[in-house]
This record gives sequence, C-alpha cells and structure tokens, in this order.
Amino acid sequence: MEFRNALTILFSNIGYVFKIMLWIIISLIITAAVGVAILIPLWKVFTATTAVLPLVQDLQSTVVEVWTGSVNFRVAVFALVPQIVNILKELATNPGAMTGLVFTALLLYVIYSFVMGLSYYTIGDIINKLMASNLRFGFASNMALNFKKCCRYSFSRLLVSLPIDICCCVLGIFIAYGLFSVIKIFTLPVMLVIIVLFCSLRALLFSGWLPRTLHHPEERIFTSFSRAFTFVKSNLGGLFKAYFVTFSCVYLLASVLTVPTGGLIALVLPSIYYFLLRAVELVGYYKTKGYSFYVDGSTVV
Repeated sequence: MEFRNALTILFSNIGYVFKIMLWIIISLIITAAVGVAILIPLWKVFTATTAVLPLVQDLQSTVVEVWTGSVNFRVAVFALVPQIVNILKELATNPGAMTGLVFTALLLYVIYSFVMGLSYYTIGDIINKLMASNLRFGFASNMALNFKKCCRYSFSRLLVSLPIDICCCVLGIFIAYGLFSVIKIFTLPVMLVIIVLFCSLRALLFSGWLPRTLHHPEERIFTSFSRAFTFVKSNLGGLFKAYFVTFSCVYLLASVLTVPTGGLIALVLPSIYYFLLRAVELVGYYKTKGYSFYVDGSTVV
C-alpha cells in the first residue's frame, strides 16, 4: 500500500521532481565550491610529496575504458580494486595530508547533507498538504515560509545520521575488502544487497520523524523523533517493504540508464526518490492513524 500510493502521489505531482532536482544542483554547487577550495591545495601537496599521480592516471584510464565499453566491468573490477587500494596506500605515506583529506571528505558530506536536508521538511510539508486537502504550494515559497523549521530538522537529522553513516561506511569498506579477497567478482552483488538493506533500515529509522514533526509542531524536535517509533513499530513490515522496493528500483534504473543518459539519470533519480521517500513516510503515518488522504486530484483513499 505504501509504495503504490506514494507512487501515485508522485505521478500526480511530477512537477515537483524538477524543483527538487534544481535544489540538488544548488546543493552540489555549494558543496563543490567548498570542496574545490580545499582539495586543490591538498592535491598539490599529495603530488609533491607522494607518487600518487601515475596511480590516479592508471585508474582514470581503466574507468574510461569501462565507460566507453572497451572493457567489461567484470573484467575491469580486478584492476580497479587493486588500483584504488594502491592509491590509498600511497596517500597514506603522507599522514598529515591524508588526515586532512579524510576530514575534508567528512566536511563535504556534512555540508551536502545539511543543505540537501533543508528540502526534506519542505517536501514533506508540500506532500502533507496535498494528501490532507489537495492544496498545492510552491517549493521555494514553502521553504522560505518554513526556513527555520527546515534548518532545525535538517541539523537534528544530521546529528543522528552522521555517526550511523560513518560507522556503516567504515564497516562496509572492511566487509567489501574481506569479501573481495575470498569471492572476487561475486562481492558486487552481495554488497549491493547489503547496501539496499542498509538504506532501507536507515530510512525506516527516520520514517516517523518528519510526519510526527509536521502533525505535532508543538513538540521539541527530538521528542518527535522518540515518540514517532510508536506508530512506526505498528507498521514496520509495510514501511520496510516499501523502502526495500524503492531502493531496489533505484539501483536497477541507475544500472540500466546511466550509460544511455550520459549520467543525467544521476540527477533525475535522486529527485524522484527524495519525493518518494517523503511520500512513503506520510502514507505510512496516515495509514497507521486511519486518516483518509488524496492520492491525486479526485481520488481519496
């Protein structure tokens, strides 16, 4: 029910996808501007103090061969993994610069997550009003009107998600490296399943927070987070199934359409699933509470 109704809401309001795409581009530009200012001097330090440049050039050549189709990915992966490992080992020969690189990557992730997270409350509020009374609001005007709430929600969510993401990323790298040394090429499908499961469980963790915040604006932000688990627990299976299907579809579409679209799908897909995830959250909330809602301009569920 959650995925089907969320998909109907998406198709009924497809115009918002392009507005979300614009916000993704803005978020990437802000993050890239900070990244370039830090990474260019850092890269000059690496090239001056390590022998990383030829290793990176070899990696670039392999990636280009895969992208152009001259080398199959299954064949290239046996070159890609050792090349990446060798680059990391060479970077580690300069511990100071390597530490700076790690903290820069973390900073850029925080900046992008916060700026992109500003749109979550906006998207949720727009969908909530569409579902409750079929009222449409502009993306920019809604964000401007609720900017303080957007900042508070994005920052609070980042405080919770950041340590989880760091721990899971480090654990995932160790698992992938360990699996590759044992099962080689079969590591990829195993890791894809693990990533989809992680993304689904992560989305499930936050699935009740935004709906609770929207419907109980009088509560403190972390109070809403803790109290949201009550109704999430009662609809655990439905929400998890919806998230698992969503992330599986995203992977399948990305793997099929990345090359034919020249990578443009990397902007379109996030716009779709950001909307879809917020819709699933609210459909799950309405379902648990027994509320009726619009899925399009004339259909009430």
